[in-house]
Order: sequence, then structure tokens, then C-alpha cells
Amino acid sequence: MCYTREMKELDSRAARDYGLSDLLLMEDAGSAVYSLVAREFGCAGVRVGVVAGVGNNGGDALVAARRLHSCGARVEVFVVGDPERYPEPAKRNYEIVLKLKLPVAYVRAPEDLGVLEERLPTFDVVVVGLIGIGLRGEVRGIYRDVVEVLNRSGRKIVSVDIPSGINGDNGSVCGVAVKSSHTVTFGMPKLGNILYPGYHYCGKLYVSPLSYPPELLLSDEIRVELNAPLPVPERIRWGHKGTFGKLLAVSGARYYYGAPYYVSYSFLKAGGGYSRLAAPRSVIPYIASRCSEVVYIPLDETDEGTISLKNLEYVLELIERFDIDIVAVGSGVSLNPETQEFVREVVRRVDRPVVIDGDGITAVSSAPEVIKSRRAPTIITPHPVEFSRLSGMALAEIAEDPVGALRKVAAELNSYVVLKGAHSLVGYPDGYVYVNMTGNPGMAKAGSGDVLTGTIAAMYGIGFRDPGAATRMGVLVHGLAGDLAAERLGEDGVTPDDILHELPQAVRILRENPELVVERYMPELI
Repeated sequence: MCYTREMKELDSRAARDYGLSDLLLMEDAGSAVYSLVAREFGCAGVRVGVVAGVGNNGGDALVAARRLHSCGARVEVFVVGDPERYPEPAKRNYEIVLKLKLPVAYVRAPEDLGVLEERLPTFDVVVVGLIGIGLRGEVRGIYRDVVEVLNRSGRKIVSVDIPSGINGDNGSVCGVAVKSSHTVTFGMPKLGNILYPGYHYCGKLYVSPLSYPPELLLSDEIRVELNAPLPVPERIRWGHKGTFGKLLAVSGARYYYGAPYYVSYSFLKAGGGYSRLAAPRSVIPYIASRCSEVVYIPLDETDEGTISLKNLEYVLELIERFDIDIVAVGSGVSLNPETQEFVREVVRRVDRPVVIDGDGITAVSSAPEVIKSRRAPTIITPHPVEFSRLSGMALAEIAEDPVGALRKVAAELNSYVVLKGAHSLVGYPDGYVYVNMTGNPGMAKAGSGDVLTGTIAAMYGIGFRDPGAATRMGVLVHGLAGDLAAERLGEDGVTPDDILHELPQAVRILRENPELVVERYMPELI
């Protein structure tokens, strides 16, 4: 997966180093779109509208028009804009379409929209190559009018490379965008194909490698990948509870009973072996009545019912005494100043992996040196507002380049950072970013992030001792559990409890049948 500038650099290298001309790659691209249309809708006798802009994206669409015509489809072409502006090699394909005497109509001004609106209902499918990854600024003028006409038509739409109107680097809608049923992207997905809302506008996403050599597409310079399943470490037959990880969750405050419950219990449901919860003394009876599997450690409280700083040495001693493998800190601890200082000191002094979530992120945001000074791995799981607090960036700045923002923060903090959201991003300190494909809007509920914290810790406990792998698989399993819950209940009714109780099945799928994850969530090759 790549930025648009990286894709353009690949094009240049393909031509310079391998002799892959623009004409050849355009032929490949149009042929890939043709193959998708032929496979999904048929060919002979199928009525196809082709809407082509006057750039190379339109040239790809014209190749598809020619290929579909050759197999017996009834093709009509609509050129949007002035065809005199076609660059090579799109110009050559436009001239071929004219020589083939395909029906061509021109849409240059609002008064030309009538013929497009009139003809659209007659097509079985519409191929749209209006604006490609070179889009800058909002879609305006006749292009905007055409996109709106296409979206009103109700036709099945196959977009060329990326839905016209989607920003190729962040997935945002630039004023308007084509709502596609299918999209064929070339070489590799652009960020705008995968990040929301662009992913939604793509419909079913397909990837064609064209004639790019694998060493280009698999280059180490491309540092954004889909979060694909990793092999799960064997759950050894003779293991005991300590074999599969020992968690200490430091969580909870008066009136915050859910967060500590979800963190500590999800660790067990996702496969972890031994879960201990250190929480304010007054909240433990309520949580224990709901979950007897967790071992509870009552802590002294402030006047507000939050964790007192007086507990610091005791908690650190417990971590050593019980040989804790991983610590989760911050979920639902409140913003009490004394408790915030307690969290910062725990993060600073613990010498083993730490997962920081919720109010813990607020605590360390005010003193990032606490994280930077750590030698053991650090995993941080902010939602966008928490990420803004952590990074010092405005939300608009983050949305403009979420991958770049995540890279910067993960490197500066030397941490694994999960930017939570639709298609959560997992950033590594070395600059790699993984885009997670599991999950659904029903998971946007208070408490879901606490389940994620426990799930990441569980992945570490069951044997993903590389913290990046544990983080990635925790995010994947958490989203998959949410999807299983949504299939059973519908998205609206999914609660953190439902996600938690689907964790065993999600881990089972990852362990026994990971190809199901690939088939369901990864773009299909064509």
C-alpha cells in the first residue's frame, strides 16, 4: 500500500529500470478493468457505459471500452472535458476508440449532461475513469456535475484505480465522490483505497499488479501494509496458566467499573493465562461479583475514589513478586492529578512491556519523556482525540495525513501506537504502518477500547513475544470478534460484552483458519 507520490515513483522506476512504458501499463490497467467487468457482469451483449475524463485515468477507461467492445459488449463512451487535452498515451487510445467507431458523446458543460442522464438507465454497468490519483483540491464544475449524475443513477459502477473524488493519500471525499460497486486499483492499493471513507466508496476492491515486477511492489521503501494474519504460536499441551502470560491490569476508579472488568477479563477470553487486576479497594467487590476468574488486588484510594500515589511501591513490588509478563495501565483511572502522577511513575519505572490506554494516555501526554526513557516495549492505544493530545497535532492535521502523523509519533516515542478508528492503524517505531481491516461501526461504544487493551496483552501472553506482532494480532482479533458479534446481533446492538464473548471464536479462526480472514477482508487479486 502506498501514497500517490510513491505510486508515481514506481511508475518512473518501472519505465527507467524495466522498460515498462506508460502505454504498456495503460493497456494492462484497462485490461484489468475489462477482466473484472467480464467476470462480474458478462461480456457479449452486455450494455456498458464508459465515462472517461481527459487524463490518464480516462485513458485506462478507454482501453477497457475497446476490450469490452472486442468481446461483444455494447459499449458507449462519454468523454468529460476537452479531448484535446488528452496526454499520451491516453490520446492514442482515444484516437483508437474513434477509429473503432464506438459511440462517443462529449460532456463539456452542464447543457451536455442530459444525454448522460438519459443513457445511464440503459446500462448494465458503468465504467468510470473520470479523475485518478492526481486529484488536487475539491471536485468542481462539470466533473462535480457528472459525479452527482452518476450517483443518482443507481447503476453498478466500476471505478478505475480509485473512485473519482477520493483523495488518494487519506481517503477523504473531495467535495463529491463516485459511489462504486467495484473498484480495480493498479500496482497496489493507495491509502485512499483503504482508509475510510474512501474504502466505502470503492465497494468491492480488487488489485491488479499489472506488469510491475514483484521487487518493485515488495520494496522495503513501501512501508504501509495490510494487517494480515500471522501464524499463532502453538498452545503447548503441557502448558500451565503461567505459560500463557501473566497480566497485571492497573485500572478503574469510583464509578468506572467497566474498564477494569473488560481489560482483565478480555485477557483471559483471548487466551491469556493469569489475569490480576489492581483497582481501588471500593470498586473490586462489584467487579468480582461479575467476574470470579480474575485475581484482585485492592489498592488505597484518594478522596475521589481513584488510585492513590501511595500504592506505587506496592504495585512495583507485586510486578516483581509475581513475575508479571505485561502490564496494562490507564483504563478508567480518571483524571485525578494524584492518580495521573501514579500512572506516569508506573510507566516510567516498570521494566517490562506496558500497554497504555484511556486516562493513562492523558497522563503520559503531559510528560512524553516518561515514555521516551523506557527501555522495555511500550504500546499505546489512543482514539483520535487522545492521539491529538499525545502528538500535539490538531485533529484536522491528523486527518490530512493519518499515516504520516502516526509514523512521526511512533518514532518519537519509540512505541507501538494504535490509532483507533475505522480501519485502525498500527504504527511501529521503525516507520512501518499496518492497516487493520477487521471491525465495524457497532464497536464504537464505550468499553470497546478496554477489551482491545486486554486482547493485545493476551496476544503477547500466548506467544507473540514480538510486541509489534502482539499489537497487530490483538487489533485484528478484537475487530474480528466485533464482526462475529455484529453477524449474530446486528451492528447497532453490539456491546463490549458481546465483543469479549466472541474473542475465543476469533482467536480460533486466527489459529485454525486464517485464510478466512484473508478471503473476507483483503482485496482480491485480479
